[in-house]
Amino acid sequence: MNERITSVTAYTTLDFVEGAAVGPDWTEAGAGVLNVSSPDDDPERVELQLELDDVDRDRLPLHAERVDLTPEQARAVASDLVREADRIEGED
Repeated sequence: MNERITSVTAYTTLDFVEGAAVGPDWTEAGAGVLNVSSPDDDPERVELQLELDDVDRDRLPLHAERVDLTPEQARAVASDLVREADRIEGED
């Protein structure tokens, strides 16, 4: 990434993922960063952050997406991720 909003450190959850920005009649795919954290100043929420590499995109300005989750919501997402990963591995 030329510029980055999301900090990438040794503690970043996934410092390389494939992702896509999707519009009504376009899709721009590329590499990105995915991070899960809990801010020190608000320990009541879990942040899920996604930022796609701005080098591969023409339509979108530099930006990152963030979803604020309660602990219960974070556990629901984690459970669904594990279920889908198990399902995919079981089909191999």
